[in-house]
Amino acid sequence: MNLSAIDVNLVIALDALLQERSVTLAARRVGLSQPAMSHALTRLRELFSDPLLIRVGRQMALTSRAEAMTPQVAAIVHDLAGLFGETTPAFDPKTTDRTFRIAATEYVELVLLPRLNAALAEGGPSLALQLLPLDVRAVDALRSGEIDLAIGVFPQESLPSDLRRAPLFDDRFAGLARASHPTARGHVDLETYAALSHVVVPRRGAHDGATDDLIAARGVARREAMAVPHVFLVPHVIAASDLVATVATRLGRAFSSLMPLRTFDLPFELPPIEIAMAWNSRTESDLARAWLRNVVMDTATGTRETVRRKRA
Repeated sequence: MNLSAIDVNLVIALDALLQERSVTLAARRVGLSQPAMSHALTRLRELFSDPLLIRVGRQMALTSRAEAMTPQVAAIVHDLAGLFGETTPAFDPKTTDRTFRIAATEYVELVLLPRLNAALAEGGPSLALQLLPLDVRAVDALRSGEIDLAIGVFPQESLPSDLRRAPLFDDRFAGLARASHPTARGHVDLETYAALSHVVVPRRGAHDGATDDLIAARGVARREAMAVPHVFLVPHVIAASDLVATVATRLGRAFSSLMPLRTFDLPFELPPIEIAMAWNSRTESDLARAWLRNVVMDTATGTRETVRRKRA
């Protein structure tokens, strides 16, 4: 192929299409009209002999070839910007209508989302937030630029060298039971804990804290009477039965503030979990993503301070 015949602007358009998975959003991202971006997509499809974007239901999805080239294209655009000394574009949260994509666990969504949503609304009234489940694809999604940020349990040694992380807050564990439970109150002994009927949420990913693994590592045997697909079912099941659960303390407090539930002390010590945010090092200097990380950090700091006041 004659490289001199390739329009570099097509690489920029390709990167936007791969990141946004939408002709409209891609056009907005690079400052083109929608017809111009549609024309660029047509030319790209001809060059690659591949549709690149296909419609799946109401959304557009990448073809397998497009998925495979996404990290490479992002790296090329990054290197082009560095080669030509591109100045970082200004970012004004008050005027932008950008959509941030964050992958997070259900625990993080419940504990952090209300404050984060309020902070984003105050900082950028036209900003939009798209939450995605934090699953085993999180690292790849960060590396490809599919998501801006991931929030969950990210031990430093679990991340590749091109990803960065920052701790947000720690949490410990407690038991959770209905307020009128006959035995699960205060500090229960190990025999009582083991005899209780437990509801559990099976582990679904590498970034969710793995409570069951921590308990098993302590050699504690318990009767797992029910397994539910997600943590938001736990308080409803517990409130209507004698089942109990072992949850992160912030989660237990959140549930207890909404329903007639109470937490109780565990008869053994579990190591705390550290909630952290992770991002692609290539976005380190991106002003929009840097602003988002600062907002998340400030929100987490507010969460820590609230917990300290409650303990005091």
